[in-house]
Amino acid sequence: MSFTPPKVLVLTGGIGSGKSTFARAFEALGVPCIDADALARTVHQDPAHPATVQIGRAFPQAMAPDGSLARGTLRSVFALDPAANEELKRILRPAVLALANDWTRRQQTPYVVWESALAMDQALPATRVLVVDTSDRNRAARIALRNPDWSGAQVASIIAMQLPRADYLARADDMVENDGTLDDVRALTLQLHHRYTDLWS
Repeated sequence: MSFTPPKVLVLTGGIGSGKSTFARAFEALGVPCIDADALARTVHQDPAHPATVQIGRAFPQAMAPDGSLARGTLRSVFALDPAANEELKRILRPAVLALANDWTRRQQTPYVVWESALAMDQALPATRVLVVDTSDRNRAARIALRNPDWSGAQVASIIAMQLPRADYLARADDMVENDGTLDDVRALTLQLHHRYTDLWS
């Protein structure tokens, strides 16, 4: 019997929208999930990875002595320079995509979840796109809570460099609003899981 790779549900939304909360809810239902940001860290923290070497050539000021991307530069360098941020994403994207595809091929469920804030502007391949939405005010509050050492300007810069909410929503196959409680998230995720299981089993 031939093996059919799982369908890919890309879970996206702006930073601070609550993607990770929904990803954990999907995982609790037995759906394998990966975080594209975590995959990117495995790349740029590996001094021997070809992508990290390329980053070092392009941004020597952002590298640690061991050849990895220096911690803190994502907000101190790339969050304040849109052109540098785009170049960093361009370098990392193929490596992250290769890791995600390899991981997906090893799963044996009807579908998997790729969590990524950059799914829209990097055109990640997806069977379906689920956008988590909330107000910019909520996003800023959540970012500041997770990163108490960030300034208001850094938070605003991170939000400004991402796509507008309208662009996320325009490209969504499904959308959920994350303005409620954790129980609300779990209930919404269960509804979506039943829908995707029926669709892809």
